[in-house]
Amino acid sequence: MSDDDTETSDAQTRREYLQYGAVVGGGLLAGCAGGESTPTDPSVARTDSETPTDSPTESGTRPSTGGMSETEAETPTATPDGPYTVSMAPVGDVTFDEVPTSVLAYYPIAAGTAVALGHGDAVDAIGYDKQLFGNTVDYYYDGLDGVSFEWEELGRVTPSGSPGSLDRELFYELDSDVHFLDPCLLRSGSFEWSEEEVDSLAADIGPWFGNYYSRTNGQPPEGCRDGYEYYSLWEYIGKIAAVFREEDRYRAFESMRDDLLERIQADLPPESERPSLAVVAYTGGTFWPYDFTQEGYLWAHVRPFGVTNAFTQTEGGPGTDGSYDFEAMVEAQADVVLRYWGTALGDTFIENRSAVLDHSLAREVPAFRDERYFASGHGMQGPVMHLFQLEMTAKQLFPEQFGAWPGYGDGASYPEIPAEERLFDRQRVADIVDGDI
Repeated sequence: MSDDDTETSDAQTRREYLQYGAVVGGGLLAGCAGGESTPTDPSVARTDSETPTDSPTESGTRPSTGGMSETEAETPTATPDGPYTVSMAPVGDVTFDEVPTSVLAYYPIAAGTAVALGHGDAVDAIGYDKQLFGNTVDYYYDGLDGVSFEWEELGRVTPSGSPGSLDRELFYELDSDVHFLDPCLLRSGSFEWSEEEVDSLAADIGPWFGNYYSRTNGQPPEGCRDGYEYYSLWEYIGKIAAVFREEDRYRAFESMRDDLLERIQADLPPESERPSLAVVAYTGGTFWPYDFTQEGYLWAHVRPFGVTNAFTQTEGGPGTDGSYDFEAMVEAQADVVLRYWGTALGDTFIENRSAVLDHSLAREVPAFRDERYFASGHGMQGPVMHLFQLEMTAKQLFPEQFGAWPGYGDGASYPEIPAEERLFDRQRVADIVDGDI
């Protein structure tokens, strides 16, 4: 853009078009009748009739990033003004003439990072169900003065009634400067795009910029495996920060994360005194387990606590390819149970939590007997979500060390925590988002 007025005018025009011309819609949640609805994000969808997107045999090996620190790995090749280049596997070097002003943020990690870096207005579309996506990020932003994510009028590239598919025409209607989505995911069995389809859309509209398989260090589809690299959560966030040329904001958030982790690690009890944990999805009397001990940024808010996966005690182990009934939960003897992505479910989680705790076998499961069955967050987390989710998990697992978790409340927003019991400074977060670094 040549000046601020032109930039503002173009942004308003784009917003007006998206509001009245883009195709949007779809149901709030998908799940089995009579059970707790399960989010339709293809990265975590779990129902009786659906199978996980990721294979349980995914690799847990993380290749080297070349010896660079996170900050060094995320610094773009750029001059102060003019074109600049950001490099990330699997897309390679991507050159931008200017900072993008319209982006597709398919997952919350990209949308959350854009908001945290002061570029929330650049998000013109999000993925899968809009209300579920909006509830995911609003749960955390509602507790910050002056920080919000206006998602209601955003476009989406998943057609109404089919949140697990993508409509190429919607990409063209949106005309985003950059698509924060991994082209290798598009070529996988989840979407089955051809290499030609992937390349032509990038050439016609804007580049792809995403690394989906770092979420669990899983194996990408054939044709994408050579040279595919895995990034930690903050390496990935740093790559997005480089696209927006917001390295200073990124480093400020990274410093907050480092301080919070240092505080948590200093106060953790010995491993022998830590609770066992089960992370699950829940549908109609069936629990679907997650292995939060595996590599990947999906579990960056759980792994630092060094707790044991309760499902290691059950037949079949903690893999994510099975399902468990109440009898298996009794066998697991989890001290704490976290409902993955429960923070976005609202009344659905509240109602089904009551049903679980009232079950005839609930008293034989330590977590249910002690009412330590909590809504947990989403692994596709931007900087702000990550800080809140570390604090939330600390309180859910270790109330004596970090203060008791106040509960889910009405499920609409992160609960109010007394200032003296907070593990990070809310105002500092709001200041960084506002550019007061």
